[in-house]
Amino acid sequence: MRKKLLLLPFLGIISITNAQVGINTNTPSSTLDFRGSLEGSYREITANTSLSSADYHVSFAGTSSSTLSLPQMSTADGSASDFRGRKYFVKNNSSTSNLTLSAAIGQTIRLGGSNTANNTYILSPGVLGIFTANATNGWDLDLAVNTIPDTSWKITNNAFNGTLNSAQALTAGTAYQTVNGTSLTVTVPPGYNQSIVTLNFNGWGDVDPTGVSLGSLRFQITQSGTSANTYGSTTMTSWSVPVNGGRPRYTFPAAYSISNLAPGTYTFNLQVVREEEAGSAPNGVNIWGVQSTAKVYNRN
Repeated sequence: MRKKLLLLPFLGIISITNAQVGINTNTPSSTLDFRGSLEGSYREITANTSLSSADYHVSFAGTSSSTLSLPQMSTADGSASDFRGRKYFVKNNSSTSNLTLSAAIGQTIRLGGSNTANNTYILSPGVLGIFTANATNGWDLDLAVNTIPDTSWKITNNAFNGTLNSAQALTAGTAYQTVNGTSLTVTVPPGYNQSIVTLNFNGWGDVDPTGVSLGSLRFQITQSGTSANTYGSTTMTSWSVPVNGGRPRYTFPAAYSISNLAPGTYTFNLQVVREEEAGSAPNGVNIWGVQSTAKVYNRN
């Protein structure tokens, strides 16, 4: 009977060891089921130092570049220094200085993908890094993210169009004509504070003269889609036929930018009209080629 009684506490220990443990729950669904807030150690550093087993979140606030050394770890399973799976959260809160994470001699920090594992990794100001001890020879960089708001301009959408060596005859008169190969459709995405749509149309043409004459072309850009608009007189070009004749050529670079269009989808076209012609009427005014691009830039 005495031997049986002595076995009861031992059996109780085994059942607890093999059971799932719940905190703030009576029905844990994992080895450790935690229902509540989590608190770890927090340490702020300003100079060279080393991480220890007591660290969890370390914040760097130094005024000069410094080094934070990762602890030496063992790959021998079950050894005292085998802490595979241990995590460190390291944040560079400095405004100007880098923090270099340095693995122990002979050990590495793995980034994954095509990146070579190195002995060091630099956290620039504003970057948070999460590191996990691996089972090979050092550390895995799980995450490196810049927590400073990104206010730089970025291309979020673009479109291209164009024609080459395909004559488009421009009729005389006061009506604008759409230039072939200039239709561009882009989307201005939501979620940004500012947007700019840049439009570029670069082309060339020629004139078939009948005598001494001159003239000019005026361009405008039309907008349709989420909202409609017309942007007049975006550029002009001119041509002239000298006394001795010839077949003059002209170019027409037309660049325009539109700020803060509402989110939506827009189509832009370049249009042209013949004007200010004098002298002998030419047999034809032609556009032979154009390359058109639209880019949408956004920032917060």
